[in-house]
Amino acid sequence: MKKIIGFDIDGVITDEEHENDNIWHDAICNFLGYDIVRKSDSYLFDQAYDISSDVINKFLDKNLTDIYSQVKPVPLARETIRKLYNYNFEVNLITARDQGFKGLTTKWLKKHQIPFTKLIHNGDKVPHALAAGIELFVEDNAENARAFARNNIPVILINKYHNKFLETKGKSIYRVDNWQGVCQIINDFFKINFL
Repeated sequence: MKKIIGFDIDGVITDEEHENDNIWHDAICNFLGYDIVRKSDSYLFDQAYDISSDVINKFLDKNLTDIYSQVKPVPLARETIRKLYNYNFEVNLITARDQGFKGLTTKWLKKHQIPFTKLIHNGDKVPHALAAGIELFVEDNAENARAFARNNIPVILINKYHNKFLETKGKSIYRVDNWQGVCQIINDFFKINFL
């Protein structure tokens, strides 16, 4: 019987964050023409920065396609997903990206040789995960992690500045720092040893 796993794309498969560097922060600073200070460690622009929603929308309209097209994958994420797919796992990618980016996302995944069984564009991930029978999901968004846990879908939460506040003890949420940690949890969860 196939094992079914799910992954978020942005912040999980995409390599967006390095020490003191984040593609989204760099892009907003370039757009504004100055180095803006983050006011909170929020996942959402309007909460993270003291700028209007009008400016945020203009920034996203101008930059989203380029960011989605040019971001690199985390090397170990790509390797891990390939191995899982080749070992007959069903790999479901569920992203909050707008449906209008499905073609671009599919092209990016093919370019970077990241195989998948299903690609779903929807911010409300849990109903799709439940319908697909996903047994374990890899995520970076704290609210999504909570929603998965509430619906009895274990989730691996990759540590990011925007999810550090979430208490994960006893909630079917496995917190990890990197993809080595993701691989270890997947190995243990599915009782495999090829990652």
